Amino acid sequence: MDYFLIIILTIIIVALIAALVIKSRRKANSKSKDVLDTVNSSPITSEALEVESVQESGITIPIERLPVTTEIDEKSLFEITDCTVIARISETIPAAVETAAKTITNKALKNVELYKAVIPSGATLAESKQMEGAVRGIFHGANGVKGHANLVKVDPTKISKASSVANGVANVMNVGSLVVGQYYMSEINSKLETMTKSIDQISDFQDREFKSRILSLLSRVGEISEFSSEIMENDEQRKIKLTTLENLKGIAIELLGQVNLTITDISQKSPNPDYKEYLEKVDEFNILVEYQNVLITVLEEISKLTYLLGKGGISSDMCYSLFNKFFEQSVQTRNLLEQWHDRQVKSLCIDLGKNRITKTGVEGFFSAIPGFVDDKWKYKDLKQGLVQKINTQIKPKPKALNKPEEIYDEDVQIIIKDGKYYFLHEASDIG
Repeated sequence: MDYFLIIILTIIIVALIAALVIKSRRKANSKSKDVLDTVNSSPITSEALEVESVQESGITIPIERLPVTTEIDEKSLFEITDCTVIARISETIPAAVETAAKTITNKALKNVELYKAVIPSGATLAESKQMEGAVRGIFHGANGVKGHANLVKVDPTKISKASSVANGVANVMNVGSLVVGQYYMSEINSKLETMTKSIDQISDFQDREFKSRILSLLSRVGEISEFSSEIMENDEQRKIKLTTLENLKGIAIELLGQVNLTITDISQKSPNPDYKEYLEKVDEFNILVEYQNVLITVLEEISKLTYLLGKGGISSDMCYSLFNKFFEQSVQTRNLLEQWHDRQVKSLCIDLGKNRITKTGVEGFFSAIPGFVDDKWKYKDLKQGLVQKINTQIKPKPKALNKPEEIYDEDVQIIIKDGKYYFLHEASDIG
């Protein structure tokens, strides 16, 4: 009996010890869990919280319905036709697809509606100098950088959100640059085609090699100006084209410098030509002035293309620095040419307003007596087209830029109409 009681007591004691061990282990696990929960729920840095609030807010481009009374000059609308650009707009502004479809339906119902989406002015992401391992959103304004935010890495569960903000900003800015790029490159290409036609019409009696070099330059710049979304979106391709543009800029300023020197040289070597020689020089200057106008324009377009492909990363002042220098040189050259023409017109007694020249020498002697009866005998008509050539050379000077456009510092306004997207390329207060 005593033996049986001892066994029972032993079992009870063992059970109690086991229960105590299990309970102790459960408490330890519970404490460990509490510590883990505390670590997991501990607040992250204020910087990370700031980023998270940005992430949660998202990047949205609202679409605004314009009042029915809104009138838009059709000339200020540029249709966005590139498939890649349209696809990027649809990806970045999902509601645009539905809105575009709605405008088609409403047009069928004879209820034309306009909608506007505004992509905010240029912003690019750069590495932060103040915070290691962070990127920075830089927002440009009319007077430079107008704001920025550091986007820092957070814990692994939030990394995807941080990258989505960076990608969101980059995508929005990319769409803006694509829209702007398609418009301005189309405009540049159109100018280059016009200049090529004007060069083609120039007589070949001048240096054919020089003319050929200008045509080659126009062709190579034109190739880059043919809008390519692939170039705009591919950083490697953009850098290659920017290098090419620098080379073409060198060729353009070399040719323009030659033209300006030739104009100056001819005017200095022929200070007092007779009428026949004057006619020959006017023809020479006519070709040189045409070359000068073309080269100034192509140099300006190269500068604009450099700014476009720089996507706001290269200042307009830097892009246009050489253009401004050679523009001034060209204006000075034209001023010298104007002074040369003024001297010849006075010396040769030319009346540009009445398209006539006073008879001189033997011809003037024999016309003196009839001239007393009728004034017209004292003069003879100028060679056909001479007045127009002279006026072209002395009056229309190269047009100076007020200031290079900071096109990436402007909001990009997209108009949705009749199921199509348009870039509103002129400043507007509509809506």
